[in-house]
Parts: sequence; C-alpha cells; structure tokens
Amino acid sequence: MKSILTTLAMALLCFNLAFSAGGGRTYRLPAGVTADDYQAQTLILRVDPAYRSICQDDRIAAPAFDHVVRELGQVRLFKVFPRHQPPASPINEYGQKLVDLSLIYQLEYSGQADLLKTVNAMLSTGIFVYAEPKFIPKTQYNPNDPSTGTQYFLNRISAYAGWDIHKGDSTTVIGITDTGTDTDHPDLQPNIRYNYADPINGVDDDNDGYIDNFQGWDLGENDNDPQVNASAHGSHVSGCAAAVTDNGTGVASPGFYCRFLPVKISNSNGSLTMAYEGIVYAADMGCHIINCSWGSAGGSSFGQNIVDYATFNKNSLVVAAAGNNGANQDFFPAAYQNVLAVASTGLSDTKSSFSNFGSFIDVCAPGSTIYSAQFDNAYASQSGTSMASPHVAGVAALYLEAYPGSTPAQVQDGLKASATPNVVTSPGTGSPNLLLYSGSFSGGGGGTPTAPAAPALLSPTNGA
Repeated sequence: MKSILTTLAMALLCFNLAFSAGGGRTYRLPAGVTADDYQAQTLILRVDPAYRSICQDDRIAAPAFDHVVRELGQVRLFKVFPRHQPPASPINEYGQKLVDLSLIYQLEYSGQADLLKTVNAMLSTGIFVYAEPKFIPKTQYNPNDPSTGTQYFLNRISAYAGWDIHKGDSTTVIGITDTGTDTDHPDLQPNIRYNYADPINGVDDDNDGYIDNFQGWDLGENDNDPQVNASAHGSHVSGCAAAVTDNGTGVASPGFYCRFLPVKISNSNGSLTMAYEGIVYAADMGCHIINCSWGSAGGSSFGQNIVDYATFNKNSLVVAAAGNNGANQDFFPAAYQNVLAVASTGLSDTKSSFSNFGSFIDVCAPGSTIYSAQFDNAYASQSGTSMASPHVAGVAALYLEAYPGSTPAQVQDGLKASATPNVVTSPGTGSPNLLLYSGSFSGGGGGTPTAPAAPALLSPTNGA
C-alpha cells in the first residue's frame, strides 16, 4: 500500500513540476507548508547531468543562470556534497538506480526576491532537474514528567525474549541524526561508535574530509563535537535506540550491544539546518540503520534523493518518526519511499493521541512516557514519535544481526512480516488507518537468509 501511495504522491509531485502553457516548469509548495517550514532566501538546486561541464564547486557557468542570480543581491552558491563523485555504475547489484549527489547545490541570497518566483525562474533556465526550498524539519517529541522512572515498553516489544535470541553486536551501527548526544553519559558513552582511524590530533588521518571525527560530527556547527547544546532531544533519542544494556546503570535499550554514531544536525539555536545532509554523513560513515526523529510536512525531490542514496548507494535503512500532529497526513522523511515510517502507541497499546496516522505508516512502537537517558548524565521521560522511531531502529539493528546481509527492503519486509497486524481507528473517522505490529521475527524479507525465529521487538499486540 505504501509503495502505491508513494507512487501516486510522486506522480503528483511530477504534476507540480509539469510544463505549463508557457513552456516552463512550475513549482508549487506542498499543501500545509508555511514559511516556517523552510529556510528563507535559500534554494536547493540539482543540475541536469547534461550540464555537468559547466559546474564548478561554487559556480554554474551559464548566462541563463547568471541572469536570474543578478536579481537576488549578494549570492552564495556551493555544492552540498562537494566530495561526492558520480557513481561508477548507474545501478547497484540488485538493479536499483543509484543516486548522484555530485550536482546538488545550495543557493543563498540576500535580496528580497520572492522565493517561489525565484524557484520557478531557476526552473525556467532548463539547467536544473529540480529547484525547491530548503525545508527545515523539527524534532518530534512532547516533554513529559521526568519522574516516571519506568520502561514499560521493553515488555511491550518483547525485548527480554528477543535478547535471549540475539543481543546485537558492536559492528552494527545506528546513525542518530539529531541534536547531538551526551557524549560522557555513563549509559551512552560506551556505546558510541568511535572512529579510531581519526584520533583527535588536528589531522584528518583517514582523509574523509572531517578533521578528528573520532566520535561523530556536528554538521550544524561544523565541528567534531556532537554534544547537545540548544536541545537535549538527541541524548534521549540516543538512549531509546542504543543505551548501554546489562551494565548495572540506568536504563536498557533494544539495541543492547549495537553501537550508535551521533550526527548532530542542528545549529547553535537548535534549528535542524543540516538534517538531510546528516543522513548522507551517516550513510557515508557506514551506518547500517539511520534514525530520523524529526520531519516536516514538506516533501521534496531533494529529500527523496537523499533517502534513495542511503538506501541504494550505501545499503542503509532509514527509520523515521511519523510526526506528532495527531492527524492523517504525510510527514517527511517518514512518508518518502524506502523509509520505515514509525507511529507511536501508549500505555494502553493504542495509538498515542499525538501520533500521526495514515497509509504511509509501516509499524508502530511505544512512544508515550518513555524513560531514557537525558543530557547531563540524567534520565527523564519524554513522549513522541521521536521516541517510537529509535526503538524500531534498535530492533532493526538486531534484525541485521539475526539475518546478516539483508538489504534495507528485506529488513523492512522481515520486521513487518514478523508482526501481527492490528487495526486502530482514528478518533472520529470510523475507518481503519493505522497498522500496529507485533509478533516474532521471520525471514519475510524476500530472500533474507533463513535463521531460527526470534521474538519481535516492535510493538504491542491487541492494538484495537
């Protein structure tokens, strides 16, 4: 169902970019998007590969482009992923089309030109595959009473039974793209994936373009310290996925022995300015699972490109929160094709009141009143699809350990096939629109290597 709906959504997107009567393409903002959802005076541009020869790192040498830029005041143009080259082959070993990130630019301008008019002026040049605003996602959590001190969800997702089968491994890495983490928290620090090829010495020892990215990276402030600052959201999310387990301290997590890589995507004000770039960083650094406890109503070609790159080019599964609007509406990146979209359930095993729902949802997991690691070596309860998503990310990491070599699609299929569907009806609609899953692992991923079944670690039974 999700693939059908996503196909329709992409068809609508293509319609929005269809040729108008004047011969140029017209971009329209997705429904429900406001100026608060995107970065002012900033565009994302993807150059058509036919024009690769006119592209430099900070310049597109075309008179038509220069004509549009002249109306924008002071301009800053740069490649979003300057170290990326075109894929050596157009497809991967499974015949899936690989994504070329090497021709994606960000354009920032100082003038007061209307953003949509500027986007459409760019499209009219014929140089770009797409031109669109840069959407700025928001984290998805609702703070709650920090004194609850219970982890009811571990029983709900059959974590204890699952750990009897498999506890994960330090070689499996979950990328936490968020507001950073608490890098010295006793329940987080031992499970950080360290890059021993690039110790902190002021030199880019591993030549990956990042100096001393020993314990992740802060993309939002462009430094090697992914410690939370403006928002502690990321430390809680890190704990939900991969807090150290069986160490006699604090809390447990589904990921158990799996490691996590902190990828800070927020700037000094807490705004998620580098969200999708964070997915690319996590994928490039070898993360098998990438958690996104954030999102927005605005879908984009850029966002789908990034998800496809992680999925097909890097074999990374993107897991994302469904959103906290309590509505039947798409939310991105969760609603993109190839993403495992996670809604939230509560103490009564029904949909959390805040959780989005709809046909794009793949699985649910507990997200209400979740007790986990918090900034400054503390613990707290928080609620949101932000908490549900990393629970599933931790489970997906265990699945990879149980079924090594699985593709992202096989992990998705295996988790869903292992679960018992339960229909939850949204308030006031009288129609089924949310699937709740639980059950046991099975090799349901279409070619996933067979192995003894393991108890599921997803979501409650009896969701209705």
